[in-house]
Amino acid sequence: MPPRASTEDNQARGDTGFDTSGEAARETEALRALEEVLAGRSGESLVMEDALRHIVTRVTDEGLVIELFDLDGSPLFVADTPEPTAVTRTLAEMLAGLLNSVSNDIALNGHVKNYPIVLKDNPVWDLSGARAHSLRILLAGSGYDEARVRRVSGFADRVSAVDNPTAERNNRLELVVLRKFRR
Repeated sequence: MPPRASTEDNQARGDTGFDTSGEAARETEALRALEEVLAGRSGESLVMEDALRHIVTRVTDEGLVIELFDLDGSPLFVADTPEPTAVTRTLAEMLAGLLNSVSNDIALNGHVKNYPIVLKDNPVWDLSGARAHSLRILLAGSGYDEARVRRVSGFADRVSAVDNPTAERNNRLELVVLRKFRR
């Protein structure tokens, strides 16, 4: 449950709006365990080594962020479309199985690179959202309960992953395993 604002009435009752039962700490440990599996450091990797190169993870206040990104010569989507490539399908299948091992809901965010020229009809907003929806569809097709998807967002080219806004590395998806409990 998300924290509530700490009001004077809540504080008088000892309710700060933050989990003090230890659930948040246990949840953080579970998210870190997922992160270990994805990083292949748990002794046994769930995905082939080549696909692992497309994944970077980090634990944040929102939850475990699993970032899937383009590599030179190995994109997640067919150029300038929401059509997933084989590596994206493989990653979605693996992630669906992994996500079914936890009860947390997820959020999906799509990001795309900046186009180096001014376009009359710049596709970045529609493309980023469509790619996030493609991942949602792939996860559902791989057995993940679609009712556990809390939001699907497209961020266009507004949040770069690297300094060069036109770099392929900015073409990415973020799958956030949302926290139930906040510290």
